[in-house]
Amino acid sequence: MPVNLRRKVIRAGIPVLKQAYHNVKNVAKGKGKSNPALLKPLKKPQVQQVKSKNVVKEEPKRVEEQSTEMKPTVSTTKENIEQIDDIIMLSPADVPLPDSSLEDASMEDETEVMNQKNLEKDKETEKEMSSSEKLDVKEKEALIQSVDSLKMEEDGVEPIEEDMIDIDEENKDDPNQSPQYAFEIFQYLKFREAEFKVKPYFQQQKELTPHMRSILMDWMVEVQENFELNHETLYLAVKLVDLYLMEVQINKDTLQLLGASAMFISAKFDERCPPALEDFIFICDDAYDRGQFIKMEKDILKCIDYDLGMPLSYRFLRRYAKCVHASMETLTLGRFILELSLMEPEFIVTSESKLAAAALLLAFMMKSSGKWDATLEHFSGYKSSELAQLVQRLNAMLVKPAHKQLTTVRTKYSHKVFYEVANIPPLEVLTL
Repeated sequence: MPVNLRRKVIRAGIPVLKQAYHNVKNVAKGKGKSNPALLKPLKKPQVQQVKSKNVVKEEPKRVEEQSTEMKPTVSTTKENIEQIDDIIMLSPADVPLPDSSLEDASMEDETEVMNQKNLEKDKETEKEMSSSEKLDVKEKEALIQSVDSLKMEEDGVEPIEEDMIDIDEENKDDPNQSPQYAFEIFQYLKFREAEFKVKPYFQQQKELTPHMRSILMDWMVEVQENFELNHETLYLAVKLVDLYLMEVQINKDTLQLLGASAMFISAKFDERCPPALEDFIFICDDAYDRGQFIKMEKDILKCIDYDLGMPLSYRFLRRYAKCVHASMETLTLGRFILELSLMEPEFIVTSESKLAAAALLLAFMMKSSGKWDATLEHFSGYKSSELAQLVQRLNAMLVKPAHKQLTTVRTKYSHKVFYEVANIPPLEVLTL
């Protein structure tokens, strides 16, 4: 818009509509010619500010005066304005100045250009994706297997051979098994075993003995059975007790409080409907109050830095048994061996994955139902020769007569529900 016209519009207080701005722009670009005959008489604005979109009504006489006063404006814009359809009286604060409107129009044009470019890029991307989707399914599977093989080589793990059972491939349609992540999950758990390694602690415990710990473990198994808790709950609680005793010195009067608090924490972590705190107070025969339980719970969690996702031997045992499709009776026998080892302080320093592998291998030998093949070597990371000494120690544990105060585990696995595996005789001669 010419400077003279803009000044007169501002002085008169008459903002121009957006259509007028576009006409001015077209004239400036040479797309049209001015037509003074289409200009309508301009109305003089009211002195006081009025609301937007309200046309000020004046006397006809004053309108004529205003139109004669604005005639020079028409003559000065004869070569620049093509047409103005209508002009309404608005407040100057409601409508932006002409220059800003022209800038907005140019910005809109630039935005449209950018949007068009983005649409073209999106179309190209869709074409590339559609072409990639046309790859053969077999080629995709081969690509995935090659990537997995490279990843295993980087981690020091040999890829699965043709004669091995790939349990994760068999469960690929079961999302509950997480088949695409299962191998990495257990590799990660095995890697974390070093963070939760238990060291012998009875030398620093002045009032505790290994037999006291065995009695506590036997009582915790009984609690797990009476409350019908998961086996993971029991194994996690035992691990919490050992980790706490490794760091903190306690007296024998608080040993049961430690075991009950560990079971309470583990149940809240693993169970859908954990027992209430009052239930644990009751099974302790009201020897400890609510405040003592809460304090011990805090102390245990601080000791482990609130990290409850620790590796457990029971989880490794289920994984290994599933890899070779072991029978339920064989798995239950392995569980019996593993659970009985919780009573023995000598096994607290053994890694969880190795203890589970040795328990399953001993169960195979006692049942004559399997062997430690290439599949188990792949998924466990242990060879039978590496497990030989540990298997002998577990078998000696079975041969040893049970203490009269430590009968819960044997009684539990003598039931028909557990296939009476506790009655299976141990090996007299162990040959690997």
